[in-house]
Amino acid sequence: MISALRVVLALIYFAGALATAAAQDVQRPLINIAFVEIENDPRYEPVRAYERIILKARAHPFTGAELGLDDAAPLARMLKADFALQRITVKSPADVASAVLDALAAGTHFSLIDAPAESFKLLAAAMRGRDALAFNIFEPADSLRRDLCAPEFVHVYPSRAQLMDGLAQFVVSRKWRDLLVFEGPSPADAAMTAAFSHSAQKFGARIVANQHFKPGTDPREREQNDPELLSAINRDFDAVFVADEAFDFARRVPYHLSRPRPVIGSIDLESVAWHWTWERHGAPQVNSRFERKSGGRHMAGGDWAAWMAVKMIVQSALRTESADFSRERAFILGDGSFDGDKGLAVSVRPWDHQVRQAVLLAAPYEVVADAPVEGFLHRLNTLDTLGDDEPESPCHLNR
Repeated sequence: MISALRVVLALIYFAGALATAAAQDVQRPLINIAFVEIENDPRYEPVRAYERIILKARAHPFTGAELGLDDAAPLARMLKADFALQRITVKSPADVASAVLDALAAGTHFSLIDAPAESFKLLAAAMRGRDALAFNIFEPADSLRRDLCAPEFVHVYPSRAQLMDGLAQFVVSRKWRDLLVFEGPSPADAAMTAAFSHSAQKFGARIVANQHFKPGTDPREREQNDPELLSAINRDFDAVFVADEAFDFARRVPYHLSRPRPVIGSIDLESVAWHWTWERHGAPQVNSRFERKSGGRHMAGGDWAAWMAVKMIVQSALRTESADFSRERAFILGDGSFDGDKGLAVSVRPWDHQVRQAVLLAAPYEVVADAPVEGFLHRLNTLDTLGDDEPESPCHLNR
């Protein structure tokens, strides 16, 4: 009879333990993250020379966000919270704002935004004053940081100013001070050229000529589409900067100049947020995990930014020991710093919410250097030598 009583007591204890565990599971907070993208986004169309020749294959960075969630699994156990990633595909850039608001109404305070610049104006108006943060993971437009200046945005992807400052620091460090510019016809080409020209002036380089090229190979327009003729100017130059979003002209510039000179910008030496050959600060492990997750694709800048955005969200919950959005937001926008596997810790600039970070100066199969380049100093944070420092920025969210 005593043994039967012991069995009954053991069963009661086991049932109570199961109920307690189940109750604990029910009580685990859930932190939702939305990933908002656009259906048939033309930014991800492959860059082609002809229909049968793909020069660049471009992929959505959702895998980077998934990798960030995978990396969060051990931390989620420590935090006793769960993280969920929802992929939301909208029909057009104009639909991004409504998608973010719908996600917020369902309890999702964090959104990763993979959309062109025109989406952000509507999104800023829709999010104004709301308990939400939107992470820009692919758009470099300086206007988002300067003119739009929205407190609900965090720009994880480097600004065009950051990218071009890194490139200018490198060419000046190599004493390539006289630069020839080839500028294409698109608005993106003009924005890239303007940013690089500002960076060159900022760090003491000179633009000796700005040659506007015409796409195509029409022999009747060879003076505007032939790199050799365009580079045959009266002044000498140390390097050629090419701004060509379409890439068709850029690919014909190396080895076709009137003088043997290095090529930078849209080809040969590019300033990027991330590169698959980066071999320092834990990058080989990140690249390997990404390649396994993606089925063999190389990790690129947008992938890194998506991964980093998720990492910032996870780390904010871990280090505040909370799933409360207001505390997490305060940490991300405040004194929080994060390891981006690019050397110096990344953090959010309080004046424009741009993430401070190094940029990589990469050839096709090697990272040649990283910026800030040694010798370029700042009174507070070396990373603020890249992009808009507080005194020069028109955005002052910290005032």
